[in-house]
Amino acid sequence: MDHDTDPTPFYLNGSRTGVLLLHGFTSTPQSVAHVGRAIQAATGVTLGVPLLAGHGESPEALGRTGYRDWLASADAALDRLRGDCDRVVVAGLSLGGTISLNLAARFPDRVDGVVSINGSTGIYRPDQVTGLFATAADAFQPGIGSDISHPARREICYDRIPVSTMRERFILTCATGILLPALKQPILVFQSREDHVVAPENGSRIVRDVGSSDVSLQWLDRSFHVATLDHDRDRIVTRCAAFITGRFPA
Repeated sequence: MDHDTDPTPFYLNGSRTGVLLLHGFTSTPQSVAHVGRAIQAATGVTLGVPLLAGHGESPEALGRTGYRDWLASADAALDRLRGDCDRVVVAGLSLGGTISLNLAARFPDRVDGVVSINGSTGIYRPDQVTGLFATAADAFQPGIGSDISHPARREICYDRIPVSTMRERFILTCATGILLPALKQPILVFQSREDHVVAPENGSRIVRDVGSSDVSLQWLDRSFHVATLDHDRDRIVTRCAAFITGRFPA
C-alpha cells in the first residue's frame, strides 16, 4: 500500500537508537508515515509508529477514550522501544507532539530527546473553548483534520469529534504546558507560521518554558497544521535526521 494512504501502525527495526513517532488527535499513522520512514532510511534508527487508543476506527470509538488512554498507548509503544534500544527520541505531530512533551517531562529516565511538530501546550482561541461546555452526552463538533496547504495531499482523520474528547484534549494540552519546565532533554520544535488548528504561539511557548539547555525552533513557512504531509515534510525529515545523528551518534 502507498504509505501516504496507509493508516496502520508500524515498527521498523534498526539501530540501538529508537524514535517513537506519534500521530495527532483524530488522525492515524498515515499522517506521519512519510516523515517516519524517511527518517528511518536516513538514520537507521528503530522506529515505532503506534495507533493511539480510539483512533483509526470511528468517532464513537474515540468518544469511549480519554487522555489517560492516549497516554497509555504512547507509553506502551515507548516501553517496546526501550526494550530494543539504548536511547529513545519521542516525536509527534499536534497531539502527538503534546504527548511527546508530556512523556519527556514526566519520564526523564526513559526519554532522551524530543521533537514537537505543531504541538499544543494549552494556548487556545476563545471560539475553540466555548464548545467544551456543551452538555449533550452525544454532542459532536466538526472535525479539525487535514489542515494542509499542499493541494494533492489529505489526512485520514475523523470528520466529527465527540465533545467529551475535546475536553480530554484540553486537559492534556493545558497540563502539558504547565509541565514544560520539567523537560530537560534536547528538543527540536517545528511550528507552522500559519496553523489553523494550533496557535503558532505554542511553538514560542515551548522554546521559552522548557527547562532544556539544548533547544532549537524551526519555523515552517510553507505548511499548515499537518506539516508532516505538507510542503515542508522533507525539510522536517532533514532537520530531524540531523538532530538525531548529531546528539545520538551510532
